[in-house]
Amino acid sequence: MVNLAILSFEHVHAPHYAATLKRIPEAKLIAVSDEDPSRLEEHAELISGTARYSDYRELLAKEPVDGVIICSRNAAHKEMTIESARAGKHVLCEKPIATRLEDAREMIAVCKEQGVILQICFPARYAPSLHKAKKMIADGEIGQVVAAKTSNHGTMPGGWFVDKELAGGGAIIDHTVHIVDAMRWLFDAEFTEVYAEMATRLYDIPTEDVGLLSLEMSNGLFATLDTSWSRPAHSSPLWGDAIIELIGARGNLKLDLFPWTLNFYSEAAGKHVVISNDKDLNRRLLQDFVDSIQSGRQPLVLGEDGLRALEVVLGAYSSISTKQPVQLK
Repeated sequence: MVNLAILSFEHVHAPHYAATLKRIPEAKLIAVSDEDPSRLEEHAELISGTARYSDYRELLAKEPVDGVIICSRNAAHKEMTIESARAGKHVLCEKPIATRLEDAREMIAVCKEQGVILQICFPARYAPSLHKAKKMIADGEIGQVVAAKTSNHGTMPGGWFVDKELAGGGAIIDHTVHIVDAMRWLFDAEFTEVYAEMATRLYDIPTEDVGLLSLEMSNGLFATLDTSWSRPAHSSPLWGDAIIELIGARGNLKLDLFPWTLNFYSEAAGKHVVISNDKDLNRRLLQDFVDSIQSGRQPLVLGEDGLRALEVVLGAYSSISTKQPVQLK
C-alpha cells in the first residue's frame, strides 16, 4: 500500500485527486494539509478518515507517507517540493512546475539528490488518443507533419489564479503547459522559438485572459496555440478543451484530449475515423505516480518536462514584453 498526502487544497484539482485516489486499490490518502482550515472543512466528507494539518511541515514530520501531491498556488510549489523531498517523500506537483526557471531547476536538483520522484501533473500525456496519434505519426500514416493548430480553452478560475505574484501570470501560464508538453512528447522534439500576444478582453482582472502563441519546433514544425480563459461557465458539460490539429502530407489528425477523442482524416483511405479516450485521465496520472513509487521506476512525466514547458511560457511573456520572437535554448 502506498500512503499519500495532499498538501494544500488551494488548487481546484485537489478534491478531484482525493476522490480519484479512492478508486486506486494500491493507494491510500492518509493525511491532508492546508493553511486555511476552511478549505479542508469544505471537503470534510471527501477527506473523512484522514489526518488534518494546518502546517504541511508538521504533516511531513509526523505522518508515514510515501508520497505527496502538491496542490498549492504556483508560487509555493518550490518550497513545498523541496521540503517534501528533504523529508524523503516522492512528489507529484500540480502544473506549472514553478513560476521561475531557477526554482524549477532547484526542485529537480533537490529531488535527484534525495533520490525521490518529481512528477508533474500533465494528465493530457496519459490520453490514449495521444498515444495512438504518436504511433500513427511514427508509422507515417499521415505523412510528414508540417503544421499544427492548437488550443487550450477553459473557464476563468479567479482567486489566486489571477494574482501574478501567486500564479506567475494569467491564462498563458495556466494553459500553455498542457499543449506544449503533449507536443514535445508527440514529436520527441523541443520548441525553439516563440512569439506571443496577450490581452485582457473578457474579464475585469489584473492578468491576461487571452493569449496567442506562434511556435517553432526543432523538427521544423510550426504551430499556433490559443491559450485563453474563453469558455463561459456552464456553457458545456466539459470544463474546456485541449485541441491539437495536425496537418500532414497524406492526412490530418485532430485530437481533443480532454473531451477524449482523436479524429483521423485519411487521404489514402478516404475516410474519417474517431477514436475515443478513457475519460479518467486523472486516474491514469495518479496510477502512474503510485506504480512508480512501488516499482522504483520513473513516471511518464518528469520534473524536466515541467521545466521545458515553463521555458516556453516564460519565453512567451518575454516575447510580449519585447514584441519580438524569443529563441528558446
